[in-house]
Amino acid sequence: MHRLSPVRIEEAKALSDETRIMILEMLKEKPMSVMEITEALARRGIRKTVNNIRYHLSILKDSGLVELVKTGNKLRYRARAHYYAFTAEDSKVMEKLEEIAFTIERDIERIVDKLVREKSEEIRRLAESLKPCEFCITRHFVEHVIFEIIKTAAGTVIAKKVGKLELADKEHAEGLEHSNP
Repeated sequence: MHRLSPVRIEEAKALSDETRIMILEMLKEKPMSVMEITEALARRGIRKTVNNIRYHLSILKDSGLVELVKTGNKLRYRARAHYYAFTAEDSKVMEKLEEIAFTIERDIERIVDKLVREKSEEIRRLAESLKPCEFCITRHFVEHVIFEIIKTAAGTVIAKKVGKLELADKEHAEGLEHSNP
């Protein structure tokens, strides 16, 4: 089972459609124009109109999963890099992930409480300063700012911890190599 792990509510909504998932996966390979996407889908046997592709791209763009970039003299869409694609052969994997997530809900609740208690004015000002781009229909809320703060901090901590874990695993493996004649 191939899944994308959304990190925000807007992303989860955008990923609720198979066509958008296919478009996003194509765009993570390379930037593409609306016509290039339409043609690539047609080669896969999926016939969509250009307007239909524009509609799906609008939803993906509003959710922050894709962005419009200029390549040469053309505007193309490309996937942003803050989502994770993964394959879970066993449906129990998602159940286990949710089970583990449940074990840290109280810790996350304490973090959110601390942010609201200590940084509520700054968070409110940040939320109010965010404006949708001219093509977006979504609005930004305090919840979004809090989530982005937690995601940023978690990403930093995880990168440090995983880096140390990988280094420890490598040192352990090298130690085993030297101890075995």
